[in-house]
Amino acid sequence: MNNSPEKHKKHIFQFGFYRLTFTQELLLKAALLKGQSALTAWEQWKARVDIETLDSTSFTLLPQLYQTLLAHGVEDPHMARLKGIYRRTWYANQLQIRSLHTILATLAEAGIDAIVLGDAALNFHGSNLPVSSFHLLLRQEQLDPTFKTLTALDWEAPAPTPGQLSIQFKAQQQSLYIQTRLFWAFPQDETDEQVWRRAISLPNAGFLLDPTDQLLEICARTFLKARGQTIQGLADAFLLIQRFGDDLDWQRLITQAQRYRMILPLRNTLTLLHQILELDVPNWVLPTLVQMPLLSEELSTYQVLAGEWQPWLRAQSLPVMRPLEQYLFQLRHRPFPGRQILKTLLVPRY
Repeated sequence: MNNSPEKHKKHIFQFGFYRLTFTQELLLKAALLKGQSALTAWEQWKARVDIETLDSTSFTLLPQLYQTLLAHGVEDPHMARLKGIYRRTWYANQLQIRSLHTILATLAEAGIDAIVLGDAALNFHGSNLPVSSFHLLLRQEQLDPTFKTLTALDWEAPAPTPGQLSIQFKAQQQSLYIQTRLFWAFPQDETDEQVWRRAISLPNAGFLLDPTDQLLEICARTFLKARGQTIQGLADAFLLIQRFGDDLDWQRLITQAQRYRMILPLRNTLTLLHQILELDVPNWVLPTLVQMPLLSEELSTYQVLAGEWQPWLRAQSLPVMRPLEQYLFQLRHRPFPGRQILKTLLVPRY
């Protein structure tokens, strides 16, 4: 079966989410590939950029880049600078994870289970990327006791209201996001319960998503990130697949994407990884995703997030989209603010 990058390139729906610059593609290759492919990309990338003035999103990949170059025995004047970045990131991550362990242990003592999402979850799998904030998944009925427990630890947030699905806490310069739905699709009680049953216990307290569910969560998180931040999500997905490739349940991944209406984020992420990094996935996966039709409400959601007017107006008539209307109604009589503002109003918030 022809599974070439060219075959699937036309099947990436853009909506402004998955556009990488050529230098970002080179950085991904240099940081994540092996052998001559990584070394060639490194030489091309460093000739095009100034590491001292690198954009913040690309900067997050430098610790991983250092580890890759070190493994290949690269000797370069930039290595001293990259080593310093790697060590500072490693130390900062240790402090972040220590703080997270305190949160998880305190919640566990209060009888509250929490699944770690986002950057911190990847750190438990050995990721070298920075942990910028904490994201936890809880059961809906534990939201109020979680609020009381965390405020006792000096985390600050507005008190949750009935039916609220997420809370953002602040403590000094740290951010903690609590959510009770893994994705935005409604209803999903039984699907969420499957996620909890498959979650992996951490040594002391807390849980991680099963690798298959975690890959889908990364794809969704990448889709919701701001323009230009796709590169980190792609790196997360690639590293997770490299680590757990043999243990990933690809059939379940596609089934979960259908249930959660996440076909497009999964399709786009895997297609880009295949195009840029020549990621090897079972040869039936991409053709299957390409052939799967998108539900009208799923496509409308993506178009609304992209800042298109007509899909938003149509979405008001779709029952599955009505939970979003409380976030969108206030924008009706204002100049349309575009994708970024809409994204900050949706749940889960990343």
